Order: sequence, then structure tokens, then C-alpha cells
Amino acid sequence: MHPHTPPLRGPHGLGELVKKIETSAASLKKRVRICRKKLKAVTKEHRRIAKAKGLFAVAATLTFAKESDFCAKHITRFLSCLRSKLKRQGHQLLYAWVLERAGALHYHLALWLPRGFKLDSAELAKWWPWGSTWNEACRKVSAWIHYISKRNCKKDLPKGARAFGCGGLDAQGKQTTQYAMFPRWLKAAVPPSAKVKRVAKVGWINMETGEVYESPWIWTPRGCRLKAKEATGQ
Repeated sequence: MHPHTPPLRGPHGLGELVKKIETSAASLKKRVRICRKKLKAVTKEHRRIAKAKGLFAVAATLTFAKESDFCAKHITRFLSCLRSKLKRQGHQLLYAWVLERAGALHYHLALWLPRGFKLDSAELAKWWPWGSTWNEACRKVSAWIHYISKRNCKKDLPKGARAFGCGGLDAQGKQTTQYAMFPRWLKAAVPPSAKVKRVAKVGWINMETGEVYESPWIWTPRGCRLKAKEATGQ
């Protein structure tokens, strides 16, 4: 047994070990890494769309005055209000948000808005009555994205709360972002245009051909190892 692997006692030993690892600092680091990777891919596509439609970036923060007011539907409500206003003016909302805790619980957002559109403070207060709001034009989008995807504020989020969300991508943006999130071994097996979906306990399925792609890696108490090596005991 690996010297850093705790003994597996009882029929639920392995499950308990998995649970501990999933909630460990290493797991948090992995989740933040995935969040940052997706934010980067989404932002790249948002920039492409923004350039074509003449949109500009806005950095915003929505803060809860009391944590007891937290509800996952509040961010949905806020975005719905902003989306409705933009729709009345013939525009679509492009956005990405991240939930953080640094003292107070808050959302950081990257919004893409049409030129001349202003976020009115009175409307913001109406759309977000649970605390304070802040926003300003975002001249360095990459720096803002790097800042909101930092690791040290992602701990102890409310149970069941999503840490990241985005919207407004076109078909090309969705396909490109999905491909960017594929594991390396899958990218080597399928082209960027492939429509592939992950199915639990099955693998990755090509929705056009029905072909199933299985990861060459397997999880063990010693960490992830290649199936071929694990089978031979190497």
C-alpha cells in the first residue's frame, strides 16, 4: 500500500476515501482549474461575438448583505431582468459569473453590453435588492477573468451552490468551448466539430456515429493511472 494511503476499513472504506479526496484541498484546486479553463474558453468566444456586434465589456459585482439571503435563483433573476431590458432594445446578453466568499458572499460578473448602454444604479438596486452592486467598464478583460477565477475565495460556498455560470454563446461558441474542455486524450481522438457527450458509466459518445470513447486512465487509491499499466501491475 502507498505510504500516504489510509487503510480501507469495512465495505464502505473506498467510498469514504473517495469522498475525502473529493472534498480535499487538491479537489478544490482541480475545480478552480476547471473553472478558470472554461472561463478562458468562454471569454475567447464572447470576445469574438462582441467584436462582430460592437459590444464592450463591463466588470460587475453583486454582494449579499446577509448570507441568509442567499438563493441560487437570485443570480438567475438578476440576469433575467438585464436580459429583458437588452432584448427590448434588440440585443442579446453575453455573460459569465463566479460565486465567491471573501468576507461577504458575492458574485463577480463579466458582461458584454452594446455601446451606449448604461447600467442604471436605480435599476440595479431593484434587480439586486439583497445587498450592494458595483460595476465599471472593463478595459483589461483577461486580467478581470484571472482575478475572478482565483482559488482562495472558492472555499465554503453554500451547499449545492454553483460556482460558475455563463450564457449568450452562439452555436460555434458552444461547440468550441465544449471542445476546449475535453480531456487531452479525447481531443486526440475526435475533431473539433465532433458532437460528443459524456454519459455516466459508459464513456464519451459521438452523437453522430454512436462510437464510444473510453478514457485510457483509471482512478486508484494511488491516483490516476493508465489502464494498460494497471492491468500489468506496472
